[in-house]
Amino acid sequence: MEKDIARVIIREEQIRNKLHELSKTLIHDYQGKEWTIIAILNGSLVFLADLIRLIPFPIRLDTIDAATYGEYTFPKGETKVVHQFKIDIEDKHVLVIDDIIDTGSTLKRVLDDIKGYHPKTLKSCVLLNRLSRRRHHIHPEYCCFDIGDDFVVGYGLDYNNKYRNLPFIGVLKDECYRR
Repeated sequence: MEKDIARVIIREEQIRNKLHELSKTLIHDYQGKEWTIIAILNGSLVFLADLIRLIPFPIRLDTIDAATYGEYTFPKGETKVVHQFKIDIEDKHVLVIDDIIDTGSTLKRVLDDIKGYHPKTLKSCVLLNRLSRRRHHIHPEYCCFDIGDDFVVGYGLDYNNKYRNLPFIGVLKDECYRR
């Protein structure tokens, strides 16, 4: 897999350091609150798993399966919610976690849906923030890294459901997706 990477833009150590910093902020913000995390599958799984292990108090957790990319390198069409979360979030503090915010379509759709369940608070957290393609006026409250326009994989992010297990975030070589 590593032969398909043009360059690493965020090293494993940088991710680990940022997660520790983020966890301290989340601990401060959610200490003593009934806290629910809803993660957007599949890209957020690695980020989610590493992050929640740094939280020293109970977290309610569920997932939602939503996608905009499919087998493309740029978001195509409308966001499809394939699987909705199951737990009650009314009057709860909810944090939605995603791997990347790009156009904002996926996160906007998920947040708009969740608002209908009347959470006490609703915030979002992303590993990567790509402002250059934003189509919707949406800004996550918590963000680890800002990135440019390169197509990235690793640490949960994929191309055609591959490369998720790389421990870093790297730019995929053009020839890997322009075949």
